[in-house]
Amino acid sequence: MAKVCYCADDFAMNAEISDAIIQLIEQGALQATSCMTQSDLWETAAAKLKPFSDRVDIGLHLNLTHAFASGNLVLPLPMLIVRAWSASLNRELITQCIEEQWNLFVSVLGKQPDFIDGHQHIHQFPFIRDILLQLLKEKKFTGWIRNLQQPINTPHYRFKTRMLSALGSNSLAKACQTYHFNQNGQFAGIYDFKLTNYGELNQYWLANAKDHLLIMCHPALAQSNDQDPIQHARIQEYQYFSSAQFQLDCQQYGIQLTRLGAMQ
Repeated sequence: MAKVCYCADDFAMNAEISDAIIQLIEQGALQATSCMTQSDLWETAAAKLKPFSDRVDIGLHLNLTHAFASGNLVLPLPMLIVRAWSASLNRELITQCIEEQWNLFVSVLGKQPDFIDGHQHIHQFPFIRDILLQLLKEKKFTGWIRNLQQPINTPHYRFKTRMLSALGSNSLAKACQTYHFNQNGQFAGIYDFKLTNYGELNQYWLANAKDHLLIMCHPALAQSNDQDPIQHARIQEYQYFSSAQFQLDCQQYGIQLTRLGAMQ
């Protein structure tokens, strides 16, 4: 029986996302969620999430690409990639931005994050990961860090999967080993966010699951007023996770849903 952790990204981005995540946690479908602490909705949303802190892993979704009212650094993803690989980012500004998001998390939830990941996987980029890991060492971080080094290569999405993994997963894995930070094993959840049979995707991931598989997801209850390019995919994800089919799939493939922090 493989132990698998489903983690919902983007908690607090908007109410539709946060409410979906809370509902799915209550139903036992999710074992982790990562939070966008720069959102104006963070404090209110976190108050609803806090009662579940013993049931699920609650992490920091490090953000440098999504614009909120607060936040001292936002760059388009292609520009961030170029500047990270050319080491032309401002070290002081990156440090300040990470610390700001960390402090917002701790001040509201009263504890360190259970894990760290990144919006659009920016936490694995060069330069950024070096600053992040050094800060985590200084803060005596004891949680885990998301890694894409062992992805499940889903048919039709192999190229995207390999590209995302190539954006720093090997270097992040080595650095985490040096710093003695825990990481997930397998990783899944990558697709093009177009309307598709999301249940079939999950069945493929679960059929190939081993212990310490982390599956990223992005559920939402409904469309929001935000200009969100993946909001239709978010809704179909929510519909699958809240269905009886999801529970049947987990049973069929012998899956034990477990928060990753409990697997370490």
